[in-house]
Amino acid sequence: MTMHSKARGLLAFIVISGILAGCGAQNKPLEPGSSAAEPTATVAPSLSPSPEATAAPTERAAETEAPSAPAKQSLEASIYLTDAELLETVERKQTLEYASDVELLDSAVAALRKDAGEDALSLWKDISIHSIKLQEGLATLDIHIPDEARLGAPGELLVLETLTKTLFQFDFVNAIELLVDGQAVESLMGHEELEHPIRKEQ
Repeated sequence: MTMHSKARGLLAFIVISGILAGCGAQNKPLEPGSSAAEPTATVAPSLSPSPEATAAPTERAAETEAPSAPAKQSLEASIYLTDAELLETVERKQTLEYASDVELLDSAVAALRKDAGEDALSLWKDISIHSIKLQEGLATLDIHIPDEARLGAPGELLVLETLTKTLFQFDFVNAIELLVDGQAVESLMGHEELEHPIRKEQ
C-alpha cells in the first residue's frame, strides 16, 4: 500500500468518526440543570362575568318593572240631573275619585247617568258612551242615542244643559265636542241646533 492510499484511508476514518459522534450528541438526553427550555402546560384563563354582564339582569328587571299607578284623589262635584216633570235641572253633590283629569270626566259622566232619587232623574242613563277624550281643554264625547232616550225639544235642551253644567264646573274643560256615533250631527235629537264645539261662557 502506498503512502497516498494510507492518508486517504485515515481521512475517511476521521470523517466517519465525526459523523457518528454528532448523531450521538443529538440523541443524548438532557442532563439535569440543562439550560434548554422544558415544555410547560398552558392553562386557559378562567372567564368571570364582566361588570356589564352582571349588571344587565338588574337593568332588565328595572325596565320590566311596572310603573306605580298615580294615587287616587277625591273631589266633591256637582252632578246636574232633572226633576220628575222635566222642568228644570237639579243639583246633587257627589264625591268622585280619579287619578287624572280624563278619569275625573269619566267619573262625572258615570254619575250623570244615574238617578239620585225620585226628584233627581238622569236623562243620560239610556244614552251609551262610546268614548271620552280630553285634549288641550276640549272634552270630546262620542255617544249613541237609542230611540227610547230621544225626547222632545224641552227634554233635548235639558240633556245638553245637564251635561254642560256638570263638565264646565271643571277648570280644565273649556269646550265640549259632542259626537253621535262618531259624527258631528246638526242636532242631538232633531229639535235644537248643536254647536261644534259647545264653548264655556266666560
